[in-house]
Amino acid sequence: MPVSTVSIPIGQWLVPAEGVRWWFDSGSFALDFATTGAIGGTAAGAGVERLHSPDDLTAWLRERFPVPVGVARSRDLFDAVALRDAIARMALAASRREAPRSGDVDLVNLYAATPDVPPSLGGGSRQAGRSVHTVPQALSTIARDAVDLFGPANLERIRECSGDDCDIVYLDTSRAATRRWCSMQRCGNRAKVRAHRARKSGRSSNAASAPTLPLTELELEPATATATATATTVRPTAPSPIEPDRAA
Repeated sequence: MPVSTVSIPIGQWLVPAEGVRWWFDSGSFALDFATTGAIGGTAAGAGVERLHSPDDLTAWLRERFPVPVGVARSRDLFDAVALRDAIARMALAASRREAPRSGDVDLVNLYAATPDVPPSLGGGSRQAGRSVHTVPQALSTIARDAVDLFGPANLERIRECSGDDCDIVYLDTSRAATRRWCSMQRCGNRAKVRAHRARKSGRSSNAASAPTLPLTELELEPATATATATATTVRPTAPSPIEPDRAA
């Protein structure tokens, strides 16, 4: 059960070097935030710093939170980057089944202990609490989601993408816990294409190297063979290689 009581959509668009953006479902709001920094491979469009200024932080938070968030200041940016990098290091450690740094755990716990963005119901006649929430409240909400992310129930589900050139970290929220890729449409599809080409190349090599069977003595007889032969001769031929199942 998530620690934060604010419902925030998960996932974001990433733009790799080739410029074709793709949708990354990290499985966790805290991991979405971590992906704005060095975590992940640049080939996938991650691993690129996106919080260069307080305005960048303000834009990212306002795009994600379902409630108004105030303008970030320089101090807020410093705090946000510190929290984000701690979450990123913990995610990498978890994906490699390593223990997190105690300092990173302390930092996440510190932000999670401060007031977060509270939930609210629509349809009331009064404004309860702030009409515009502060950036520290937003960071606390992210930290509380990180507390849930790194809980015992999820540690075996935090993984790195299996792509050869991709090390994006995600939380596997599938029922069977069988997710292997940052995205089936990206690294998953590329892996299927490579496997299909490898199988096709293997079939071609096997066919080219298949031995040629020698002709039998009967096949070497002249075409004037006696017509009184009563047995039918079947000429041996090289067996065709059995084609394996095609890639799905």
